[in-house]
Amino acid sequence: MIKNILMAIISLGWAGTLLADTLAEQLLERYEQVETVTCDVRRDLSNEDGRMRWLSRVYYQRPNRLHVENHAPLQRRIIADGETMYQYNDGQPRGFRRAIADLDERMLHGLHKVPGTAMEHLYRLRGVPEIELEGEGTYPIRRAYKTERVTVVLHADEKYRLGRIAFYADPERSEQTGEIDFSAFEEVLDGVWIPMLHQGRFTSGGLETRETTRISNMTVNEPIPQHLFNASTFFKDVEWVDRFEEL
Repeated sequence: MIKNILMAIISLGWAGTLLADTLAEQLLERYEQVETVTCDVRRDLSNEDGRMRWLSRVYYQRPNRLHVENHAPLQRRIIADGETMYQYNDGQPRGFRRAIADLDERMLHGLHKVPGTAMEHLYRLRGVPEIELEGEGTYPIRRAYKTERVTVVLHADEKYRLGRIAFYADPERSEQTGEIDFSAFEEVLDGVWIPMLHQGRFTSGGLETRETTRISNMTVNEPIPQHLFNASTFFKDVEWVDRFEEL
């Protein structure tokens, strides 16, 4: 354990800085260095029912500022201005609007995650004791976490790059329900690695779904024009509701 902590400090260049206790929390701590991100996202979903591709331009600024412009399969825009989140599908009479303080956990995780990272999964592992597992292949660092609903195993390499997340339905890890492999890493800041390629596979109700996400044109900690987080610049004559059921 001490050796692993020292390796993390060396790879981060944070000698003398106390890191979080678990691998999940250490990864989150690294990502917290990221203040702004601009990138393009292509997300492909496929299963026996068909295929779907999402194309998006994303602007992220800490704290609580986000602008996502979806180009396909529908024209949709999401804006969070620091206090309120807006979501509007082009051509519809109504849009969704809710105070960020009132968002549910899932939506908050989506808002707070650094684009291109797996933070939405790591958030759920905060405060969860980890179990050290034996290294495996290209992943000398492996940690398991037992939550109420699922057991999660994180796989990392010697640079503490998160290369895989595996999900299991049982604490014994005998029934795997999904996994995400991460690759094509870019070191966007010292010791902060973001994968440009995510390849996931999930099984639910006997149906397997595959998901591939590609990140491109990423810039980190560069200024973002602030008008992008001003909802009034982009939304005109929209009737706002705070429940998706009312759209």
